[in-house]
Amino acid sequence: MRLPGFLGVGASAGAIALVLLAAGCKHAGERLEGHWHGVRAEGVGADQQVAANAFAVGTELEFKSGTLHVKTPKDEQTGKYKVTTEDKQSVTVTTDRDGLTDAQTFYFPDEHTMRWQVLEGKALTFQKD
Repeated sequence: MRLPGFLGVGASAGAIALVLLAAGCKHAGERLEGHWHGVRAEGVGADQQVAANAFAVGTELEFKSGTLHVKTPKDEQTGKYKVTTEDKQSVTVTTDRDGLTDAQTFYFPDEHTMRWQVLEGKALTFQKD
């Protein structure tokens, strides 16, 4: 499940599949479940910020029962995801389409915000609806 390039670099849509097991949660992914919408891109050059923000704002994620639906400005895809590691601040996932070798990490600054670390120093930030 490959996303269109983020600033010219291919990115894994399955990587967007993020989960954090908060203390007391009954299952992995409980915090992830629901609809997330992109709000901004981080770590890009000033000359790329407008395009990167447009991509971020046009990206939506829907998580439900182990299934991820990704909508970007140019594509829509659905697939299964699996949490491989998690702690209080981050979660790493893989997807059925990308496999175990294409793991991605997501960070949760708070319960309504998540950051997908797309590339070293570059991230998309999402807010939960």
